Amino acid sequence: MKYLFLFLYLTFICIGIVKPTLALSVIRDTETENTLLGYVRPIFKAAGLNPNNAQIIIVNDPTINAFVVGGQTIFVHTGLILKAKNPDELVFVLAHETGHIVGGHVVRGYQALQNAQTSALISTVLGGLVAIAGGRPDAGVAVMMGGQSSAMGLFTQYRQTEESSADRTAVDILKKTGYSMAGFEGIMKSITADERLNSNAESSYLRTHPITQTRIADLKRFLDNPLPLHQDIAFDLMRAKLSGFLLNPEQTKRLYKGNTLVDQYALAIASYKDHNFTEAFSRLDNLTNINPENPYFHELKGQFLFETGQLKKAIESYNQANKILPNEPLIQLSYAQVLLESGEKENIIKAEKLLKPLSQKEPNTPMVWQLLAKAYDRQNKKNEALYAMAEYYRTIASFDQAKKQAQKILDTFPEGTATRQHLQDIIDL
Repeated sequence: MKYLFLFLYLTFICIGIVKPTLALSVIRDTETENTLLGYVRPIFKAAGLNPNNAQIIIVNDPTINAFVVGGQTIFVHTGLILKAKNPDELVFVLAHETGHIVGGHVVRGYQALQNAQTSALISTVLGGLVAIAGGRPDAGVAVMMGGQSSAMGLFTQYRQTEESSADRTAVDILKKTGYSMAGFEGIMKSITADERLNSNAESSYLRTHPITQTRIADLKRFLDNPLPLHQDIAFDLMRAKLSGFLLNPEQTKRLYKGNTLVDQYALAIASYKDHNFTEAFSRLDNLTNINPENPYFHELKGQFLFETGQLKKAIESYNQANKILPNEPLIQLSYAQVLLESGEKENIIKAEKLLKPLSQKEPNTPMVWQLLAKAYDRQNKKNEALYAMAEYYRTIASFDQAKKQAQKILDTFPEGTATRQHLQDIIDL
């Protein structure tokens, strides 16, 4: 959970929301992303999409919501994960969002919004002409308001039709994947409760997903003799981890009072946040002893050891996590960071070997290039370090700095090589 509070700012047009741009606080965590992808990939397959194209972005927001803005990426609020009581509730929402992808609703929604805006603009112009020609401002305003109301009514109707279509796709997906429609009923109750508590939240589910009684009634007919709800330890551990990090320690302790693996996971994080490091490490040792093949227990232990200055032990924990779950970018990134911090030549070489492939897998992650530049610099590989810093500045949109770094080494690479061309591209930015 090293990158729990890594912020990424995404700008997009959000259909039906007043503000056209939003800044999203995005969480990166290997366990959470992999657990969600474990649900989304079978959903994509059932919907006739390529499961390998599925992507998840976790939004740090306490309200229950999920949405798509184009492509095959589903944005999932932490509030949805924490308030879903079982995998079936989560899966219904993910299946519904997949319905939007399959139906091409985002692209068509942009067009519908544009049409509504055009209609409203025409009514505004006509209203102005009426007011001027007839000397009747009140009549002009009536034309304007009537046209705008009609335009938004058409758009709202389109949205509701779109949501009903996504619902039907979700029902089909649940039938194919074996999840229970009782999950729909459960998440609807949570959404209603969440809406009452967050009536002013612009990002709440009910504001981005217009729900009518007809839609609810249409889905309730599938609730006769629903399949049993699922139990999944991966789901429970994911929620425990997020609860530990996102809630305050007292809240976490009220939710997780037992001695199960899930309880211990949440309480280990709560203890650490409470600066009770002895208890936190004791719980983590217990977790790794009970389930030594869980890479996320070792990853978390490595993070806590690193943050408390126990570098040698942290390296051992990250190495174990990397062995169990190789080729996971975020685990390898944390592992490389700890190796570099040790300052030992052998570890610096290991860090470089981890980071070079990562620069291809995660080319837009600033920390990859920052650490790679450090690894090169400590080995006196000056040109490579400058190249990595040029990439680093590119990823944080500091284009003047990126250009300066790229210009320093451009002529060290022969004409026609891919590296020189890429440096030229950075300069041209």
